Amino acid sequence: MNVVIDGRFVLNEADLHRRLAGALGYGPRYRYDVDDLREHLAAGDPRPVQLVWVHAEGIRMALGVPVFDELVGMLREIATNDAGRDPDERFVFHILG
Repeated sequence: MNVVIDGRFVLNEADLHRRLAGALGYGPRYRYDVDDLREHLAAGDPRPVQLVWVHAEGIRMALGVPVFDELVGMLREIATNDAGRDPDERFVFHILG
């Protein structure tokens, strides 16, 4: 699964979580926060997935630097942990612009 989030259209943190939840198929029990996103992704839900943030500067502006850095750090950590897995079982994260 390929998920592209375009930072030009992200309004705030809640909006980003709504976009991620919809794209990743998280249901109504998703709490729309960093901890729940971490739990889902660290547990392998879903796989394989490639998450790409384009125009990431827009996401940084919408979230603020501390929240943006926390999210990016968490996503990179999960991607690093998955790096040795079979390609069909990996989470991959890229930031563009």
